[in-house]
Formats: sequence, C-alpha cells, structure tokens
Amino acid sequence: MSAPTRATIRTVYRSGGSRMKPEDLAGAPPARLPFPVTRAWAPAIECRAADDPAAMPTMVGYFSTFGDWYEVDSWIEGHFLESIKAGAFRKTIRESRDQMKVLYDHGQDPQIGNKVLGPIDSLKEDTTGPAYEVPLFDTSYNRDLRPGLEAGVYGSSFRFSVQKDVWDHEPDASDYNPKGIPERTITEAQVFEFGPVTFPANPNATAGVRSTTDTFYQRSRDPEAFETLLRSAQVARTPQGAAAQPAEPPSGTREDPPPEPPRSDTPPAIVEPPAVAAIPDPKENRTVEYITREEKVNRVAEIKSETARMGVAFPGVMPDPDQAIWDALVAEQDALERDVVAWDTRQTRIVANAANASTSERVGQPVPFNVIRRKSEADIYDVDGVLSDRGYTLDERSQTLRDNAMRAVETTSFPISDKARTQERIANLIDHADRDDEIRTLILRTGSPIYKRAWPKAVFHRNLTPEEQRAVGAVNVLATGGYAVPFQFDTSIIGIGAHTAVNPFRAACRIVTIAGTNTWEPLTATAMTAAFAAENAAAIDSTPTFARPTFQVQTARAFSQISMELLQDRPDLPSELGVLIGEAKDTLEETKFALGAGVGSNEPLGMFITGTFTNCSSVANDAIDVGDPEKVEAALGLRYRAKAAWFMARKTIRAYQAIETDGGKLFGGQYYPWVQAPATDSPTGNTGLKLLGYPIWETPSAPTGVADATITLAFGDPQKYAIVDRLGLTVEYVPHLVSAAGNLPIGARGIFAYWRTMGGRIDVNGMLSMKVA
Repeated sequence: MSAPTRATIRTVYRSGGSRMKPEDLAGAPPARLPFPVTRAWAPAIECRAADDPAAMPTMVGYFSTFGDWYEVDSWIEGHFLESIKAGAFRKTIRESRDQMKVLYDHGQDPQIGNKVLGPIDSLKEDTTGPAYEVPLFDTSYNRDLRPGLEAGVYGSSFRFSVQKDVWDHEPDASDYNPKGIPERTITEAQVFEFGPVTFPANPNATAGVRSTTDTFYQRSRDPEAFETLLRSAQVARTPQGAAAQPAEPPSGTREDPPPEPPRSDTPPAIVEPPAVAAIPDPKENRTVEYITREEKVNRVAEIKSETARMGVAFPGVMPDPDQAIWDALVAEQDALERDVVAWDTRQTRIVANAANASTSERVGQPVPFNVIRRKSEADIYDVDGVLSDRGYTLDERSQTLRDNAMRAVETTSFPISDKARTQERIANLIDHADRDDEIRTLILRTGSPIYKRAWPKAVFHRNLTPEEQRAVGAVNVLATGGYAVPFQFDTSIIGIGAHTAVNPFRAACRIVTIAGTNTWEPLTATAMTAAFAAENAAAIDSTPTFARPTFQVQTARAFSQISMELLQDRPDLPSELGVLIGEAKDTLEETKFALGAGVGSNEPLGMFITGTFTNCSSVANDAIDVGDPEKVEAALGLRYRAKAAWFMARKTIRAYQAIETDGGKLFGGQYYPWVQAPATDSPTGNTGLKLLGYPIWETPSAPTGVADATITLAFGDPQKYAIVDRLGLTVEYVPHLVSAAGNLPIGARGIFAYWRTMGGRIDVNGMLSMKVA
C-alpha cells in the first residue's frame, strides 16, 4: 500500500465539514493524552562559569519539581491540578537519556531552530526534582543566548509524555485546591527534550508552573495536522460510550501564540477514518510498520539472519536480556509469516473466484475510500517519492529532504562516535555545505533499512531482492563505483574519530566536507594596520594580503583479506565492516595529519613537519626546559591565543610534568600533586590537562626526544589546521584472491575501501611548532 499523497490527505480532512477548534474541547473532562505535552517553570536557569573565562559556561538547574501542585488550564489538556511524584523521571533518565535533547524554546525559535545547546553532562533526581548540568557548545547561537542565561532572564521548560498517572476526578476542596477541580499525580513520564524558554510563566498566574501545550502545538502552520491532534485529544477525553459535545469557552483569556515555523522532530497525530483516532507516537525511536507483503517477507528474512547469528553466539542458556530478544524475534516472525500465508490464501481465493465467475458484471462494489496513516519509516526514506512529487516547490522539496534526513539521524545509532555531537555536525553539514541536496540525499539512501540490509549482501556478492537491487543501484549513482557505506559508518559525514587509536585532529581542528568537487579554496587575509597622521596628510596603504590556499583531496585506501571459511563461520562479519574500516581510516589519518609530507607525496601536510607552521626554537640545546612553553606562548600572535591548544605526544607531556616547579608554574595549582595523569579513556586525545591554562591534546605520532631539529610540540589555534573530506566512503569487493606465483585462487575474498581527504594549514602563523635547538 503506497503512502497517500498530500492532496488525498487534505481531501479526507476537509470532507468532514467545518474544522475542529480548540474551543470544541471545552467542557470535556481531562484525561491522559496520547501525545507529548509541555510544562514551563518560572525560576531562572543558572549558569556556572567555566575555569577558563573564554570558555562557555555550564547551564544548571531543574526542569521540574516533585510534590508541588500547580494548575493546568489548557484547551487541549483540560482544567485540573497536577503534581509530579518523586521517581517519575527515574526510568526515562536510565533508559532514554542519550535520546533527550537540550533545545531553546522547544526548538521553535526561528533563528536557532532544532540546534542542540549542549550535551547532558549530568541528569539525576534529587529531593527537589530532576537536576541537570549542560555545558554549552561554543557556537554562535549559544553566544547569543549566553548574556540572557547569565543574567537569569530565562526559565525552564520540558516536553514529555505521561506514561503512568493517578487521577482523582472529584476531590474534596482543600487549601491547595479550593475549587475541588480534578487532580492528577504523574508517577512516570518520558522526557524528550528540555531547555530555556523566554516566557516561562503567565504573569497573571500565582503558580510557578504552567502548561504550554496549547502554544506549542498552535505554532504549527499545518491546519490539518493541528486539527488531527485536536481530534485525538477529543477521543482521549471523551468518556467511553459518550460523545464529546462542544461547550461554551471558559471565562478568561488565553495567550495568543506568535506564528512560528513548524517543528520537524515531532510527527503529527493521524486519524484513521471514519471515527477512530489513531494515537500519535510520542517516541523518538518508533516501531516500524510493515504494511505490504514484500515488506513483511523482507522483515522475516532479517529476523532469520538475526536468529541465526544469536543461535551460535551462546554455547548454552542465553542470558535473560538476550533470551527476551530471541523470544520477541520468534514471536514477530510467527506473526509476520501468518500474515503472509493469510494474504496468499486470499489472493488464491480471489483468482479462483474470478476464473469461475459466470459474468463479469460487477454488482454491489463498495465505495472506495482513502486510508490515512502516519508517516512511516518507508515514507521517511522515500527519496524518489519526494523528488518526483510535483506538488512540491524547490524549497519545499529541499526542506522535506532535510527534515527526513534529520529524522533518520535521530533514529540511528552511531557505534563509533558521540551521537549528540554527530547530530549537530550533520545538521551543520546539511544547512551550510549541502550542494544540490547531495548530502541529505546520500543520508536517506544509505540510511534506509533496505540499503542497510542490502549493503553487506552487495559487498559480498550475495543475491539481492529486486527491492534491494533498486536501493543499491540508486546509491551507486552517487558513489561512482563500488558500494557507499551506510552513513552511520561514513566518517566523511560523522567526522568525529577516534575508533581505536587516539586521534585529536578530527575533534580539535577545522573539518570541512565538500561535495561535487575535489578542491576547497578558503580565502585568507593578513591583518590591516592603522596609524595616526597629521591633518590632510595622505593615508598609509594598509591593504591586507589576500591568498587562496588550495586543498586538493587525495585518495586513501584500505584492503582486507578474508578467508572463505571465515565468511561461512561468521555470518555477522559484514556488519562489522563499517567499524573495521573506520578503525583503519582513523589510524592512518592520525599518523598523516601529524607527519604527512604534503600534496607532492599524495598525502596530507602534517602539523609536525618543518615549514607547516612558523618554527620556534627551544630554550635549551638538546633538552626539554621549563621555559619552553612560556617562550612558545609569547611568540604566538595575540589574535590566535583565545582558542589556542597544545599538541604533543604523551612522552613529551610526562617530560614537562617531571620538571614542574613547586608553585605549579606550568600546570597550575599551588602544590606539585596538581600535576595529575593525562586521561586514559579519551579516544579524541583530550587529556583533561592544561599547560599555562591552554588544553593539551595527546598526539601519539608526534615526535619525541631531544635530538636536533626535532619538532616536539605544536601550539596555537587548531582551527588554522583544516581537514577537508570529499563526501562519501566507498567499498568494493574482490571475489577471488590469487597467489603471487601461478595466479591460482587461495580461497580468500578481498574488501577494498577508499575515500578522499586532505589536511593542511590555513594560516602559517596560526600555530607554532617548537623545534629542539
């Protein structure tokens, strides 16, 4: 069954007569709603300053409190008192904290949109409520918010779905509830996002908390989606067996929400005609709906592959969590196979009836009707459907592809990187580097369930279904040969590192992803000078020197030999390819970004190569000296110090720690024990240490020792070293490897991966390299 077109959906909505309005819900008793709601809290968010004045602060506070009664007076939710019980957020913090986002104004601000403010460093319940700590990203939008956050002018708000609650619809009047309106106690809630808001509370309200659900949903510019949500709320709030009757609106006024752009990360509720409202799914990671017979057959094949892998993974009884997964897969397979058999049986009967029919006259045919369903996973990845839909303008088509790509990113796990940081990077790529929608299209094509299923088969030349062949063929148009890896393994997209070795470059330096070209040419300029002069004197020409350094991406390769026996014994091996390729890529790049010889050798220009950056000699000959860091800091231009950092090998870090003075001259602090060990669990190389107040990045391939002309460290703004990636990482399959003599098969396959990247300086003065004198 294909997804209905937008025109069809609108026809069904409008065929019911006049539109439903929020006032139509007035008088209906309150009840738990099947979609997320929002609450705002008036107390100001606090900001904790970082140790480094130039660094962004940490946002701390509570997005709710326990045991406090507050009034909810909402068209959509109804009129009642609400309280949240201690422990209500324990499960959502434990199970879905990594899926929560920290957004400004629920992501509805027209300038900031859905951009994440920062990672959730700490989130836990205490006696007051759910307390959080969020270090803010150093971004332009956070810098715009920073003054208001530090001044305490923003309140908190959060979006959540009620999982469990207790109602008292006819409570006795009390001090906190003098009118005896219904009371609800929330005992379990699932939180999707929280963050600061500009107007957290109604100035006429006496309580510090209020419902902002009406404002949140009325900001949508899609009247059909809003009406659908209202009908879903009507069904939830209508007592069983009774019809909801519109009532007179309650007295008082409500705030009129300003028109804002619609959100893309909360799917609208969908109504199944004629009278039963479908419950909109509030979860970020939703269960896939398998509609067609082909989808169900393909899913059965996936389950068989997964159960085959699990069946040989445990020599005895499975652990309870794995046994539960096994049981769920078996039950799902049985249900899907019953559906397929039932479908085939019906089709056989239909064919038989048609063959035996004595007349072709069609009598009593039912009136066809349109079925509306919510946007499924198949709709999200339907790139061809979006590109071929003539109902879209160019801007609408591009926006739809963007929304679908970001939904694909949100529902994808990234085994080799930090998910929140990856999502922010991909959003920046899509918004600022996507030429002709190439990035968002590649994400959707390589992220679709069909392509994920087909990719390992294609790599190992296994049989593909017609649906899988179409998916692979569409992607190979972009990959220009071979098979593009699914985007969650494509390091030219996620660009974080590292997988096994420590790699600080992709975490600290400037990352540029290009599409449709192999060359990146930034514009650089020297500083202008200014001077005083006598009246009517000629001005001094201080025109800066402009330059356009060229970054020409070079091809890097990795090859792996795999025996045929291993492929037979490990059916899950193809799923490991992405991680293995990522590890090889990261290890190569760390070495070459440190010591690469440059374009003439078809490799990046390393940070520790003579001539990459301006050199600064050490204080002493053939020795590490306590004065080296101060000399290098003094030699670096003032304009580069604000974001400066150190890059050196662990052995060099230890050498400087060994000569630390009693007063903590180098690493800070009043006592020698302040010189602590560098972090050992940071894949990006962030040691957690500071030298003269600047962060230290461990660089394993950096030279060590005190031999003449050895470059032992680099210091400066790492954004002046750029890594340029050409979009796409491709894998090809070599079916038979042969011996060196005789060209006879050796019983092994080959996996050949290749990608294009380049690294080098943007500004020769942006960093300094210290050379041993």
